[in-house]
Amino acid sequence: MEFYKALIGEKSNKKNIFSDLIGEWDIEWVDGKGTENERHVIGEWIFSEILNGDGVQDIFICPSRKERIYNSQPDAEYGTTIRVYNPKKQKWDICYTCLGKMVYLEAEKVEDRIVLTNLSNDKGMNLWVFDNISTSKFHWENKTSLDNGKTWITNGEVFAKKRK
Repeated sequence: MEFYKALIGEKSNKKNIFSDLIGEWDIEWVDGKGTENERHVIGEWIFSEILNGDGVQDIFICPSRKERIYNSQPDAEYGTTIRVYNPKKQKWDICYTCLGKMVYLEAEKVEDRIVLTNLSNDKGMNLWVFDNISTSKFHWENKTSLDNGKTWITNGEVFAKKRK
C-alpha cells in the first residue's frame, strides 16, 4: 500500500517554493530602465497549482487584457510557464513558452529569493529572480551577464501587487 501511495502522488515534504505566488497579480513591466527608451507597461500575471499541487503554471500577459485595448505594444508578450519539482536534482524543472519561443530553466530557493537559471541561453548567463516576495507583492528581474557573473544587465523588471 505504501508503494501505491507513492505511485499516485502522495505529497512530498519538499515545500513548494512558488506557493506564495499562487493567485492573480497586477504588474508593472519596466523595460530599458535608466535609458532614454525606458517604458512601463501594465500587465497581469496569474499563478495556479497544477498536477494535484505538485506543479505550478502561470500565464504572463503584458500588456494586460484591458491595457492592450488602448496601449498595444509591438513586442507584447503572452506566455505560459510550467514548473514541476524534480526530486532527483532537488530543483524545479521549468519550461516557458510564448509565440514561437521555448525557454528551459531550473529553479531553487537561495536565501529569500527564487533564482531561475536559464538553461537555454547560449549568450552569457541569464537569471530570472523573484525577490521581496510577500502575500501582497513581489519583484522579478530578468538579468544577463556576459562576463561570468562579474557584472549584470537588467533586461526587464516586474513589480507585482496581488489583486484583491
